[in-house]
Amino acid sequence: MEALLSLAIILIFSFLGLYTKEFFINLKPFVVPMLAFVMLSMGLTMQVDDLLQTLKKPFRIAYGALLQFSIMPFLGYFLAKILSVNTELTVGAVLVGSAPGGTASNVITYLSKGDLAYSVSMTTFSTLVSPIMTPLITYLLVGRKVDVPVIDMLRDLIFIVVLPVALGIFIKRFLLSTKAFEKVLPYMAIVAIGIIIAVVLALNSERLKDLSMQVFLLVFLHNFFGFLLGYIFGLLAGLDKVRAKTLSIEVGIQNSGLAVALALKYFSSLSALPGALFSLVQNVNGLLLSALYRKL
Repeated sequence: MEALLSLAIILIFSFLGLYTKEFFINLKPFVVPMLAFVMLSMGLTMQVDDLLQTLKKPFRIAYGALLQFSIMPFLGYFLAKILSVNTELTVGAVLVGSAPGGTASNVITYLSKGDLAYSVSMTTFSTLVSPIMTPLITYLLVGRKVDVPVIDMLRDLIFIVVLPVALGIFIKRFLLSTKAFEKVLPYMAIVAIGIIIAVVLALNSERLKDLSMQVFLLVFLHNFFGFLLGYIFGLLAGLDKVRAKTLSIEVGIQNSGLAVALALKYFSSLSALPGALFSLVQNVNGLLLSALYRKL
């Protein structure tokens, strides 16, 4: 139910972004603050035990992060080359591939009867190391074609990701109980992501007709092979089917909102398009995949 509602919210805002574009274009300056709010929400719903899990089973969690930050960025880069998309879209595909795991992976894991604790631990760990990994990988893959401000991105990622998450954990742990509104926070976060997607679609509405099939194919294959390779490499590492499908979901689902925010700030609105479409595609594919994984 949660996943379906999240998908509905994203679809509604995608429609609004295309057909009420002037309104959403004016919201572009608020993209980064909205993403910081999403990360704060993540921190407010996170348990301290989630962080401790990274210490109890470091290999499994580090292996998940290794796959996340290798399979997805390289997939994005090579698919962009195979499909001969332009440099701006290549940057966007690499950015979304270099992003940490998205919190939607936890919902899809739950629906798939996966290992939820493993999923949450991997999402937490990849999020915390993303200030280093995301700008570094982006620089390595596309730094020859575009100027990648590694230091500025690292600084912003600390302020956008690490500090809001840490603040959320601190508030939950020491200042107040968040139980009363924990169920509402994920939906507030998905609305914020929906608005971010609407902004990107509004900014690209004129070019979308010419690019839609090419970009959609890029994004669909990126997400599909992320799921597939995550599962295969999970089995190759000796994980059982429950944890292999959990790893598959974690690898395939990205924090696309973060990729969009970085693209808008440091590159171009067109570079943000793969991240915006990825958010929609990963939710649709994730729901379909959960139906298959429930039977495994």
